[in-house]
Amino acid sequence: MRDLKIIAFTHKHIALKELGKIVICNDILEEKLQIVKAKYNISEIFYIGTCNRVEFVFTGAVDIDPEFVKSFIQTLDFGVSNENLEDFVKQVSVFEAEEALNHLLRISCSLESLVVGEK
Repeated sequence: MRDLKIIAFTHKHIALKELGKIVICNDILEEKLQIVKAKYNISEIFYIGTCNRVEFVFTGAVDIDPEFVKSFIQTLDFGVSNENLEDFVKQVSVFEAEEALNHLLRISCSLESLVVGEK
């Protein structure tokens, strides 16, 4: 479980309008995730995209620091400008190991939604 990681962009730190800039279309989702897996030696990755969050859940022995997050976003090629990129890096939430598992449980129960209990 120590290799469980989450990079989360949520309504708690980023305006919903800004979150829309980093949503990945289903048509290219698999391709982008495969690129990330190969570049960072990630064995498994899962994308969560809803109206109030974009999250990447993965397993890997990587250290998640601001430089990693910046590189991760650039690899996904969202088309975010360099100015906005720095803002996204500052507003990201990172969860690792047990904290990541707890975060996933809270999401699954809708405790992290804009409206608590929202389906």
